[in-house]
Amino acid sequence: MYVANTTGGLMLQTMLYLANHTSRAAVNTLIDLPPAPKSDINEVKCFGVYGCFPINGPWNTVTRSISVHPQKPSEIEPHFTLYTRRQFDQHKYIDLNDPDSVQNLGINVAGKIYLLVHGYLESGEIPWMWTMGKALLNHEPEGECAVILIDWGGGASPPYVQAVANIRLVGAITAHVVHMLYEELQLPNLDNVHIIGHSLGAHLSGYAGYHLQSDFGLKVARITGLDPAAPLFTDTDPIVRLDRSDAHFVDIVHTDANPLMKGGLGINQRLGHIDFFPNGGFDNPGCDKKLQDVMKSNKKGSLFSTMQEFLGCNHIRSQQYFTESIGSKCPFIGNTCESFDSFKEAKCTSCDEPGHLCMRMGFHSVEDYNDHLERGLLSKQDPPPIFYLMTGDHKPFCRLHYKITVRVSSHDESTLHGGEIGTLSIRLHDENGKKSTERMKFSPKAMYFEPGYQYTALVPGKDLHDPDHATVFWEYQTNLLNPLTWRILSSPRIYLEYILIESMESSDIYLKLCPLNESAILSNTEKNVLHTSYCKD
Repeated sequence: MYVANTTGGLMLQTMLYLANHTSRAAVNTLIDLPPAPKSDINEVKCFGVYGCFPINGPWNTVTRSISVHPQKPSEIEPHFTLYTRRQFDQHKYIDLNDPDSVQNLGINVAGKIYLLVHGYLESGEIPWMWTMGKALLNHEPEGECAVILIDWGGGASPPYVQAVANIRLVGAITAHVVHMLYEELQLPNLDNVHIIGHSLGAHLSGYAGYHLQSDFGLKVARITGLDPAAPLFTDTDPIVRLDRSDAHFVDIVHTDANPLMKGGLGINQRLGHIDFFPNGGFDNPGCDKKLQDVMKSNKKGSLFSTMQEFLGCNHIRSQQYFTESIGSKCPFIGNTCESFDSFKEAKCTSCDEPGHLCMRMGFHSVEDYNDHLERGLLSKQDPPPIFYLMTGDHKPFCRLHYKITVRVSSHDESTLHGGEIGTLSIRLHDENGKKSTERMKFSPKAMYFEPGYQYTALVPGKDLHDPDHATVFWEYQTNLLNPLTWRILSSPRIYLEYILIESMESSDIYLKLCPLNESAILSNTEKNVLHTSYCKD
């Protein structure tokens, strides 16, 4: 069975739509769930110390038809599970009704406090939260940070509009939990508190940040939005969604920002102080697998995780990128550019040119942001920057960006042979040939290489600290219906004068590589070696 991921995403969106717009009988038949109970648009529900929640005004507009109040706290039953040890084998529950117990939780008052928030159809048992939590604990010295997993699974089930309403209340409850820690631990501020939320959990994090300010006069240090949900949040008032006023620093990773009708689950808007759009923000490498391939690679996973990987691959990439960024030596560098197309065309490959900024995506982005502010490279009054980068199609996902310029030879033999259509791939090797990059495609599709012309592209590849030479693989594209592509008397070939290799991440990498004696690059073989010593100048 093969279904495109965009179709899979659309299937999921259709399911959400059916859960909220069809009759009770139809919903029961299709997904065996009742629709969300509607409330009077002017009714305001209050939940004690957590405040009151209207559903009129910005909460219910022409483009956001939602007339549902949050469920009661006793129905959602949010849990706050604390981990302070790397083994993740011991946990404690934070009880809002027992402030005195905070002193016995083992939280280091000088350490970081991370709160992780899941999204729709998930719970605190979802594997990505455990994986990220362990990575955070491993990154910090033993006992010097705390990780809190926020489980609001009791309110994260369909219908979607009810889950959207529920995160408002859970956000307020989260603010009370953070405030209790602040008071009982006598923290000077919330400068060590970082909330990380995925999808609906990203907007929940924003509500927590909002309530900390409005209810307690406190501002959390950082909120990270991992592909914040788009449905019912696109083009809404900032109070309705996560935005940069919710924390001192808000960073966003967009990975599924396709339009809703194309199956996109993530929002396309700028929301933070900085927004990252890896691979343009959608259609990430490796997310076009067939269902059989996903099942093979996820044999130990549950049926839910397998279908989530298949239908929501782009959406969950944001979690995977962020988790990897915590301890990775590869930097996940993004660059500002006019558009992702311009970025791919290698028009923004320097981190030192005026008008261009480079920052690491993920865990370490706040360090780069503050550094840019201190050096005057960025001002808080400037429009929030957008960063583009590319990734690989499998773990580890981080890649460097190589600017590759290909010059097709104009000598007599090349000119006489003429241009060719094909795909060119380049593999970099170190001096001993023990380490190499993967085969890096110069272009995703076949292109025409004409003698005397040069072509440039930005290509993602594995980090090779000291590249020495390259092997080139050229794949000729023939078409039985086009006689001009037939090669009977001569084997398919192109003649390269040289290739230039530069790195966006490192100015130390600059290589000019040439074929021996300007010999032909033959098709379908990787014995085409290019070396600096082969260049005549």
